[in-house]
Amino acid sequence: SKIETPFMKASENLDSKDWSKIAESVYKLLEDKNISGVVITHGTDFLHYSSAALSFALRDLSKPVVFTYSQRSSDRASSDAKLNLISAVKVAISDIAEVVIVGHENNNDEYCQVLRGNKTRKMHSSRRDCFRPINSRAIARVKDNVEFLSEYNPRRNSKLKLMNKFSDKVALIKFYPGMDSKVIDFFIKEKYKGLVIEASGLGHIASSEARNNLIPSI
Repeated sequence: SKIETPFMKASENLDSKDWSKIAESVYKLLEDKNISGVVITHGTDFLHYSSAALSFALRDLSKPVVFTYSQRSSDRASSDAKLNLISAVKVAISDIAEVVIVGHENNNDEYCQVLRGNKTRKMHSSRRDCFRPINSRAIARVKDNVEFLSEYNPRRNSKLKLMNKFSDKVALIKFYPGMDSKVIDFFIKEKYKGLVIEASGLGHIASSEARNNLIPSI
């Protein structure tokens, strides 16, 4: 086993260069034939950004890459750190060859769940079961053993590819009623490579009937 510390940062201070560095560190560890899997400890607030980034940066995984966390610090009686870390290690030697998140399934110290790294979101600010699958199901439940609940990519003989070139020139824009099209124009002027627009319902934004029609800018 090896322990590495690429850096120590609050998760809200991470950017694409940090994701690239984490991916490179994990890639080197996974290339070691003596290592069965990798566990990454991470702050909760933006853990799902990092896990999603690595799920795309590490292609054709043959071993597990497991993110885990602690909602409550280890000096508190209600800490979730111990169960999460023990469960993450169990998953790291399991058959799952994916980037996953491991943490409490409910607010009790009963078991942990294994969630897909790019289909998970933090849904609560303080509960120990803060992460939830989005349009997906948990892959497994962990207590004494790893109990599989849905399909997953198993360990296999494959050549791992590192594709860790990211760009910060992508913006997430949340549409709201009355939003000015100049918000979108600003990112175009600044030569952003892409915009993700969080719209309402089935993708509704202000259109031709509205005073603030956003369609021309888009």
